[in-house]
Amino acid sequence: MTSKSPAVTHVSPDAPRERRHWSEDPARIRLYGGAGIVMTLAVFVAWGYRYLLSGPPGVSPIAIDFLPFWSASHFVLQGHAIDAYNVELMSKLQIAAQPWAARIGGYLPWLYPPVMMVFLAPLALLPYVYAYALYALVGLSLYYTALRRTLPWPGARVPTLGFPGIMLVIVAGQVALYTTALAGFSLVLLRKRPVWAGVFAGLLFIKPHVALLFPLAFVCAREWRALAACVVTVIGTTALAAVVFGFDVYLAFVHASEFARQSIVNGAAQIARVPSFFITARMLGASVGVAAAAHAVVALCAVAVLIDFWRRAGAFALRAATLVCATTLISPYLYDYDLALLAVVIAWYVRDGLARGWLRGEREWLVLLWITPLLGLLGSLQIGFQFLPFITLGTLVMLWRRRRRLAHVPDANDASEAGDAGGAATPRRRVTTPAFTR
Repeated sequence: MTSKSPAVTHVSPDAPRERRHWSEDPARIRLYGGAGIVMTLAVFVAWGYRYLLSGPPGVSPIAIDFLPFWSASHFVLQGHAIDAYNVELMSKLQIAAQPWAARIGGYLPWLYPPVMMVFLAPLALLPYVYAYALYALVGLSLYYTALRRTLPWPGARVPTLGFPGIMLVIVAGQVALYTTALAGFSLVLLRKRPVWAGVFAGLLFIKPHVALLFPLAFVCAREWRALAACVVTVIGTTALAAVVFGFDVYLAFVHASEFARQSIVNGAAQIARVPSFFITARMLGASVGVAAAAHAVVALCAVAVLIDFWRRAGAFALRAATLVCATTLISPYLYDYDLALLAVVIAWYVRDGLARGWLRGEREWLVLLWITPLLGLLGSLQIGFQFLPFITLGTLVMLWRRRRRLAHVPDANDASEAGDAGGAATPRRRVTTPAFTR
């Protein structure tokens, strides 16, 4: 339970002062965020040492997953975009461009929708290393901008950059910083710029499995302008790719999607890096049918919670966090680097906590959520069991509990309005805000 409002609490002058919670100490927050940044740099140093200085490389190069992005751009620039979906041709190009690709022991296929190639077409104009440096820098800048719009006070800067999910994405060479930024911008803009919010949600369909719930949320909230902009953006970008590359490229994409699905089902992919309940059940020995059924139950529950949150009026920050949290639970094809989305969940959760007070244990749970990508890298791969879905499911339960316990607390002190308008230096609370629970 939350404690009583400061407006109605009477404290004797001789009463002992209540102990300050650790999360209210800016120095500790900077320390923890800085530790995340140092940890990220340490991972890069250790990885570089093992790859460059320890004799035969014991690990793959950093950003290995970027090779399909660069290779797809090469095919686009050569006028043969459809060849990006040809696994054999893609493999030959990758080995020719980067000989170390012959040592990875498997394929690095291109599995993204054709519209992604429209945006990535210029990449191969640069050599591979420089292309990735630019790609990673732009992605990090967009991620940081979106999160700073969500958490506009200075104390959030270091934790935003120290989030371990950034390290995981950059080490992998993936696109998750871009998708996290798109989700973040869509939610930040929804109340004041719904059309732009819909556009960003439509662009998020470059990875359809992390975008599906956004239109549903718009429908539930009756955000018709955002929904229309989202639909128009998806149709427009899809048509653009068909015009540029030809309709056959979509047939190739469907075939590649089936290849990806089969790699998850038969275990050919690195399933220990897939934080979904389907994989958790499979790693516990369940059949494909049982695992699919278990995942479907969790996914449907997540969708039901989303609908319940978004069809009712309530604290927007809580609804935003619920949307992104539910997104991480619905797809069986979700890799650990996609958990960069948890940064958006944490940001909106923190906004609601600062605006309306905290429930017991929430801030400690957010610390666990903040280190979740690192737990996957150091835990799931080592013990051979995928436990991360339980953390994301637990977060959804915490959000539901928060909505129920704080239903009586108004959302009048939403710090986002001040932040979006000009950026308040620090979060502010009114006297009716519940005090922090110890």
